[in-house]
Amino acid sequence: MTEKTNTTQNVRAVTRALAILNSFAGKGLQSLAEVTQGTGLDKGTTRRLLLTLMESGFIAQDPTTQHYRLGRAVRDLAANVADDLDLRGIALPVMAELAADLHITAFISVYNEGDVVCVERIHDMKGIEVHWWAVGGTLPYNCGGAPKLLLAYQPAQEINRVLKRVPVAMTPKSVTDVEELRDQLEKIRRRGWECAVDDVSLGLTALAVPVRDRNGEIVCCISMAGLTPQMISRGRPVHLARLQSAAEQIERRLKR
Repeated sequence: MTEKTNTTQNVRAVTRALAILNSFAGKGLQSLAEVTQGTGLDKGTTRRLLLTLMESGFIAQDPTTQHYRLGRAVRDLAANVADDLDLRGIALPVMAELAADLHITAFISVYNEGDVVCVERIHDMKGIEVHWWAVGGTLPYNCGGAPKLLLAYQPAQEINRVLKRVPVAMTPKSVTDVEELRDQLEKIRRRGWECAVDDVSLGLTALAVPVRDRNGEIVCCISMAGLTPQMISRGRPVHLARLQSAAEQIERRLKR
């Protein structure tokens, strides 16, 4: 076998492995059949690649259900997403306190060329743990608080580029009409926060606010998620002021 043929096969294997990792975007656990369907690979190839990824820590398997999820190696890589500022290290203590006080799941996320990547998920053991956004994973741009918030603050050209993607309906409440999404993004920019109800998982609500650096540029998003009755009262987000205060704390630390 020639060197060129070997190289081609190696590149194909990498591409397929990345397809498997990307299939977990917006998902917690997947069966072998679900991964196979999501990637378009045959069952045998999918199983072999999953086993290889498990050996390196990028995939883990639930011992009870035998379903697969993203592994700890993804979390370790995601911790290094930030550029010259250690956003995760600065924001983590603030978000851990928030999660403990409110008994919710908190997230830190960043925008990356049309995708919003979760770089940290913090769960309080006394509350319900929200599993639908894994560390290193992404969500569709039209679903969830953080994806819509971070997209709303992008330049018009970038928003237009992203809106050309076909929106994904994760629940019947997910907005898939592009013009309606444009209106939502404008509303988010005006008020400075987003509260997404039932559009990722029915019965769950996510609240998101931006974090800015010393130059006023948005560097990340912090968000929280929980059961809708815990998050919404009389049509308003219950913990908005507290989340905004957490963002201000992080911003002050960034400016030091």
